[in-house]
Amino acid sequence: MAELSANAAGRARLNMLLCALNMEFNDVRLQYEQNSAEIDLAISTVMRGGRYILGPAGLAFEEEFARFCQAARGVGVANGTDALRIGLTALGVQPGDEVLVPAVSAAATAMAVIQLHAWPVFVDIRPDDFTMDPQDAFEKCGSRTRAVVPVHLFGMPAHLKPLSKMRLSMLEDAAQAHGSDAVWGRCGSFGDAAAFSFYPTKNLGTYGDGGMIVTSREDVADRSRLLRNYGQRENYASEIPGDNSRLDEIHAAILRVKLKKLESWNRRRRAIATMYRAAFGELPVRMQAQTGQSNYHLFVITTPERDALRRHLASMEIPSLVHYPISLPRQRAFSEFNPAKCPNADLLCSRVLSLPMHPSLADFEVEKVISGVREFFKK
Repeated sequence: MAELSANAAGRARLNMLLCALNMEFNDVRLQYEQNSAEIDLAISTVMRGGRYILGPAGLAFEEEFARFCQAARGVGVANGTDALRIGLTALGVQPGDEVLVPAVSAAATAMAVIQLHAWPVFVDIRPDDFTMDPQDAFEKCGSRTRAVVPVHLFGMPAHLKPLSKMRLSMLEDAAQAHGSDAVWGRCGSFGDAAAFSFYPTKNLGTYGDGGMIVTSREDVADRSRLLRNYGQRENYASEIPGDNSRLDEIHAAILRVKLKKLESWNRRRRAIATMYRAAFGELPVRMQAQTGQSNYHLFVITTPERDALRRHLASMEIPSLVHYPISLPRQRAFSEFNPAKCPNADLLCSRVLSLPMHPSLADFEVEKVISGVREFFKK
């Protein structure tokens, strides 16, 4: 085992040297190289055990991740979109209901609503922290509104307390917020339930798709378990119409290994964010206002010169991405829902730029990003 660990450490150092020559926006391979001995052992344990779906690794991870989120129960599902859809169903959303969703998010947030034949109502974002604007939500809440899905965008906690005053069912979209904290507690612990994704690039990600619903409501947890597995408590005895959406044992075993390291990885992300914030404070860019302690799934800046800045960074071999270039109401898939105008969302999408952010990013790489951004604005 010691020899395996030494070999893994050597591969990790080699990869870090290679990345120094070619920086990645988020190189998920490094995380595997640094933890390959533990991950490989976890996978082989599952393979030797012969239980690959709804087995001991999944049950243990559900308990451990729920505890991490300061919630009572976890229900593993196949992906983050299913976590949203099953979570909303467990909360009682039915065809024809309206669900408030923010105008800036991944498409899955609204797609999950549409899959239930419910109606997504797009709410504008706040211009400072980019999360759902409670005032706009209140104005768009109507007699058919059944639920609200606030998104902890880029890992920054949304304004859940004011949103809760609408007394709607609340499903937190915490797909980017593993370990983010607010004054009201950890993301995933406030709403009636929360939906998480374990997509490979998430702060806690596996090597494929995976998701989880966390909740402290026993009725929601029980119904979610039925919905994910053909409506069954026992094989061949379906109680309600259900689905096939289960987090498999191999992914659960991998995630159990990574969960032990997540707090440390999040601390590193926050340290990188502190460096970025200090360096960019006097530049003509806007940074996401802090509503709590973000896990910094992404670090974003906004500028009217976004595209020119991105070209400049690319010329210096500094990667960047745009999350998200088109607000949800402006996307063709949602055109039939007659979305209201969301000017703050449209402005953000035209200006936002994501800079490299992952826990394996070395200080000298962070300094390279900082130098590239500062050099652009000195021209």
